[in-house]
Amino acid sequence: MSSRFRLLPALVAAGMVFAACSSAATPVPTVAPSATAAATKITDGTLPKPELAALKLGASIQEPSQFAPKLAEMAGIYEKYGLKVTVTTFNADGDALQAMLSGQTDVGDVSASGLINSQLTDSPATQLTVQKVKVIDGMFCSKDIKTAADMKGKSVAVSTLGGTAHASVLLALDGLKLTEKDVLVTAVGGQAVRVAALKGGSIACAPVGMDLAKDLTGLGFNLLIDLSKSDLPYPSTGLAALNTWLKKNPNTALVVTAANLEAQNMIWTDPQKAAGYWATYAQIDQAKALTLITGAQDQLQRSLRWTLNSFQFTQKVMAIVTPGIMTVDPTKAMDLSYLQKLEDIGFYKKINNPLP
Repeated sequence: MSSRFRLLPALVAAGMVFAACSSAATPVPTVAPSATAAATKITDGTLPKPELAALKLGASIQEPSQFAPKLAEMAGIYEKYGLKVTVTTFNADGDALQAMLSGQTDVGDVSASGLINSQLTDSPATQLTVQKVKVIDGMFCSKDIKTAADMKGKSVAVSTLGGTAHASVLLALDGLKLTEKDVLVTAVGGQAVRVAALKGGSIACAPVGMDLAKDLTGLGFNLLIDLSKSDLPYPSTGLAALNTWLKKNPNTALVVTAANLEAQNMIWTDPQKAAGYWATYAQIDQAKALTLITGAQDQLQRSLRWTLNSFQFTQKVMAIVTPGIMTVDPTKAMDLSYLQKLEDIGFYKKINNPLP
């Protein structure tokens, strides 16, 4: 027998011994690596990778209180988190809403009323953030109306029934311990028309922006309540998307929400920088932009959160024109879980945004 064949049994035996020793020396993992990763809780604010690389966002941006989506684009916040967002601006909130509902845009910065109404359609959408939960109107009345009691039986102007100015009237009446039955609500037109009607004496009271308070009180009109300083909630615009889109892109929705939260927070943490972007967008000088940005802090919701009663109030306003809207469950039109997730993973803490 050749030496080659004589060595074969010995090599096989040695191999078996080596394999046995190697097997004994290598412990069997008790937990799979993937399970360990899943069990690790994220607390440093790290965001997940979005499912999409790019998306379209539609918004009507007429004032600093609506600026967060565009600010996030201009400041490069979306791209910092791996997402290319193109913001398209529309002339009105309704246009931004229709663009989202039709699929022209992926995400919209729209009002709660449109989202509540969408629950009655085949394309329901959900609100993820709210940038402002206050109105900035005051209730101004003629010289002879000095108290809430004096308003009873008097005419109060609004733009249109069921519109934002009507919401301001209802909030003011609530704050003054009155009801809509105590006054005569009259649709006359936009703010300029309301002010003209107030000056002409054809109406007794009207909701007017507090930026005109000095002018109106200087003419002898009485301010009965300043809604910008009240805690009466009325949600303005905020991020929203179709339910079908949210189901397919939960990480993308979280990243968009986080970017808007960071942009909103910049108005407090770096108002000079935010004002610079607003000056560019609105084509005004830096000083004026800074005044508007800092002034908006009293109106804006820094945390982007809101309460159910603000949506219920919106529904009440809508019911003035569309009574059937009261059949909708308003909780179906809102979802605070994305903001809650950002709190849970430490994103609020990471950007120094105080929780409410």
